[in-house]
Amino acid sequence: MQKITRDYVLERLPQRVQDSNKGSFGTVAAFAGSSAYRGAAALAAEGALRSGAGLVFLATVPEAMQLALLRTPECCVLPCRADAAGSLDLDDVRAAASRFAPGKAVLLAGPGLGPDAGKILSVLLGGDFAWKNCLLDADALNALAAGKAAGIKLPAGTILTPHPGEMSRLTGLTVAQVQADRPGVAARYAAQHDCVVVLKGSGTVIAAPDGSLLLNTTGNPGLARGGSGDILSGMIAALLAQGLAPFDAAACGVWLHGYAADRCSARKSRMAMLPHDILEDLGTVLAEEGL
Repeated sequence: MQKITRDYVLERLPQRVQDSNKGSFGTVAAFAGSSAYRGAAALAAEGALRSGAGLVFLATVPEAMQLALLRTPECCVLPCRADAAGSLDLDDVRAAASRFAPGKAVLLAGPGLGPDAGKILSVLLGGDFAWKNCLLDADALNALAAGKAAGIKLPAGTILTPHPGEMSRLTGLTVAQVQADRPGVAARYAAQHDCVVVLKGSGTVIAAPDGSLLLNTTGNPGLARGGSGDILSGMIAALLAQGLAPFDAAACGVWLHGYAADRCSARKSRMAMLPHDILEDLGTVLAEEGL
């Protein structure tokens, strides 16, 4: 299986030409967070902003919105009321999604969405909205696995970013079975569901529906904390918004995420580093490459 290399990534990352503007780098529409999981929304939005998206809109509950704006005032917010379970109110989700013209925004859904993720996903992918691309993570994946997202079909090229536990729930395999055949499990699921699978973990595997497989060798155990995946989902969504194909966006995002984490561990240690710390190192890495 081919490994993702620095050259592979640099050949594909978008250049920022002198006369560009925010519209040149696309829009991410993130539906994330809940009353119980506020940080996930903020981390996903910042991951997208730090990875070059021209505009990032965050639809979330008020508590998560306040946190996101404290960290990144550049984030555009679409306030959603919290329902009785602390999840995004469905009417507000529908209203927020209607803000985006067909084919103009990348949908990022899942981080921290909470118990009503399936209902939210049914609204977002139920046929009323046409997204440029889609990335589903975390609670959105659990909703798919549990059959709680009624009446939806994944758009072709959707990116799924499961960790081994989520992959286990999606496939019905045990975690041990997933880990014993990571490339095969990811490849079969990608082919069966016409999606790109990012099977996270030590040696993240990226699988495309056509059988293409890539192995990532950057990253370290310092990433083994809640929040790391939220940042990664934002990073990949930003690269989608900037025009990369789903497979390339996933591969480049995973490599950059891991490489920044390697730099961060040298600075903070694997034990003490936190997910949001890697965003500083991501900036250093991109600056060194003239991006």
